Amino acid sequence: MFLKYNVDMEELIREYLSYIKAMKGVSENTIISYQNDLNGFSEYLEKRQIEIDDFEIHDAREYVRHLMKSYKERSMLRKLSSIRSFFKYLEKRGIVEGDPFDMVSLKTNAKRLPSVLSEAEVARLLSVNGEDYVLRRNHMLFLFIYTTGARISEALSVDVGDIEWQKRRILIRGKGSKERYLFLRMDVCSELKEYLEIRKAFIAETGAKEKNALFLGERGQRLPFSSAHIIFDEYRKILGFQKTFTPHTLRHSFATHMMDKGADIRLVQELLGHESISTTQIYTHVSSAKLKRVYDSTHPHAKKQG
Repeated sequence: MFLKYNVDMEELIREYLSYIKAMKGVSENTIISYQNDLNGFSEYLEKRQIEIDDFEIHDAREYVRHLMKSYKERSMLRKLSSIRSFFKYLEKRGIVEGDPFDMVSLKTNAKRLPSVLSEAEVARLLSVNGEDYVLRRNHMLFLFIYTTGARISEALSVDVGDIEWQKRRILIRGKGSKERYLFLRMDVCSELKEYLEIRKAFIAETGAKEKNALFLGERGQRLPFSSAHIIFDEYRKILGFQKTFTPHTLRHSFATHMMDKGADIRLVQELLGHESISTTQIYTHVSSAKLKRVYDSTHPHAKKQG
């Protein structure tokens, strides 16, 4: 390769990696990542007998399509970032004229929907309960997120004193300190009161210093964000869920099931704390079952003929 410059791709990559290591002080792991991305690009060029200085916009588009077939969006964008940095280096050396990827749209239109639990799966999840504090806390955390649509950060920030029992609601501050209410069903209020009794006994037994946080860790501190994610992963294994199960999954399940039951999208937007309704449209989807019900009930030719 590179008859014009009498240098091969392997040597260019090696020189580039030495350059970013010396000039940018990147970590060894980052170097390895760049190397893997660029080696893959080099193999692609070699198979198609394309010289790097002849690589043009149509080649760039073709390479993006090639990556999209094999990699998820995040991995694809990372690889392209590595290659674009490489092109900028080559441009400084006068080996190429500009970056062919500059004229290629790297944004994907597909919006990945988060995993969502069926109502039967939610019922299975909430059936796991117990009398000891940890089991009851986990159950209450799942129930709280699923019935309020709270973000995990919001749920973990709730203090017992934030609960307005008479009005069955909790004032929270979401993203950007935007305030909204989380509403509590009657049955959730009842379970919360039972949980608080077990929590009270747990505090007395362990001498927990954090007496305000609704959800406490096993050492008596406010339940950490990292611990909450571990809990979700443990229950995913216990229940045998083959899908992703995170706090985001429960929040999305809340929104999806609300939409399935006929809730207006603007109501769901308010409950989720989304500033823009477009975010809610991405975050929620209407089930095929509801679409079929709407179709059957509204389309004149879909009705059974007598």
